[in-house]
Amino acid sequence: MTKERVRRGALCLLAAALLLLFCSQCSPLYPLNIWGDANCLLTVGRVMRAGGVLYRDIYEQKGPTLYLIHALAACLSDSGFVGVYVMEVLSLAAALYSACSLLRRRLSEPLALAGAVLLGACMLVSPAFSRGDSAEEFCLPLLLRAIALALDAYDRDGGPMRPGRLFACGLLAGGVATIKYTMLGLFIGLCLAEGLTALRHGGLKRAMLSAGAFLTGMLLPVLLWAVYFTAHGALRDAYEAYIYNNIFLYDGAEADARIGEMLLDVLRYIRSNLIWVLPAAGGLPMLLLDRRMSGQARLAAALMALCQTVAVCCLGRVWPYCPLALSAFAVFGLQALLQHAPMALARRGGAVLAGASALALGLAVLSSPNAYLRGVRLEDTAQGRLCAFIEPGATLLQYSHLDDGFYLISGTLPQERFFVRLNVALGEMSEELDRYLEEALPDYVVTSWAPLPERFDRYQLIATDAGYDESDRINKMFYLYRRRG
Repeated sequence: MTKERVRRGALCLLAAALLLLFCSQCSPLYPLNIWGDANCLLTVGRVMRAGGVLYRDIYEQKGPTLYLIHALAACLSDSGFVGVYVMEVLSLAAALYSACSLLRRRLSEPLALAGAVLLGACMLVSPAFSRGDSAEEFCLPLLLRAIALALDAYDRDGGPMRPGRLFACGLLAGGVATIKYTMLGLFIGLCLAEGLTALRHGGLKRAMLSAGAFLTGMLLPVLLWAVYFTAHGALRDAYEAYIYNNIFLYDGAEADARIGEMLLDVLRYIRSNLIWVLPAAGGLPMLLLDRRMSGQARLAAALMALCQTVAVCCLGRVWPYCPLALSAFAVFGLQALLQHAPMALARRGGAVLAGASALALGLAVLSSPNAYLRGVRLEDTAQGRLCAFIEPGATLLQYSHLDDGFYLISGTLPQERFFVRLNVALGEMSEELDRYLEEALPDYVVTSWAPLPERFDRYQLIATDAGYDESDRINKMFYLYRRRG
């Protein structure tokens, strides 16, 4: 490894740590991450750290690699989000490194680093970043690395990718598939580009070789997880939770069918994320017009962007954090901006890097949508106040809504397979949650938005409090119950 790459890696790591420190609610500057998804991920990771088997012993609906990341985070810290922050830093540093490698094809090292740092800031201060710790966030380094590998290979070779590089791209696709498979659009575009290129240069035989190399890489992480689940008697549980239920039972299917509403959602998210949408929308056409790139590279860039956009915006419910999977393409706009900088400015790459770093840090400190919660004490949050009522060693169940952080802050682990109410129309989940309360299994129960139904009279209300809702307003009522007797 050259000194330049070591220096690049160190700078990307430092930039990632500083930007996330101010932007992610997982960082030490925040009392907790109030997002239900993030708390679900860490709770599952804590259960896995304690020896539980994903999907069999605890039910959640995302990919196993995402929970493995959070199990590792729980090994670093079982009482807060510091471990998740560390995993976020490593993930973003890898994404920035790949972005810098991509930019380095046209820019000097200081300018490439400047572009990468600005890309990181644009991603993190956008509403699509949400509160930090999304599946999309952990896929970004895989997506950016795939773009960098593909464009470099097509520009250098002028034909199909070599099998070794296709295998590497397949590994990246397998990583995305085992985190959140709805973000595979980029790899579908890459496969289309490679298939067309291989057919043109080597016919069907070369296309089959390319497909075999890619699929071998992609199937490797999938097969490793299949072996793990089979060894623990949980393969069917994994298939049902991650594949079948997400496709056929995910709530909101009827709303998704209303194309008009879906398009309005997409337009709203485009408008709210202009800080990276504009560089992506402006940079891609300029990339496609760049005659210094091979035709194969331009075809790959176009198909990857198109297929990823379709996958994110048109194939299911679009949540506010989903567009983050498209932010990787903003690297092309930043490349065009720096590439066409005045010559005098371009010669002073160090000064540009310093200025870009200062701008990125300023954006992180002043423009993050999460700044309102920065510096708040845990004991001043609803979760902190309510968890003070829960006795050490007691058991807890969050009966309604997603995980609001009560398992983590109270230091408890779910004792049953269903620990929250997820966005899956699964009858077994509702029946089991009701059974837990009918049999009075947990010592404490917490609900969000509405109190417990009156039929669960074996529990008495002991405290209420108001916390932050999905719009960051203190508008969300929590109800804490204790088992009678």
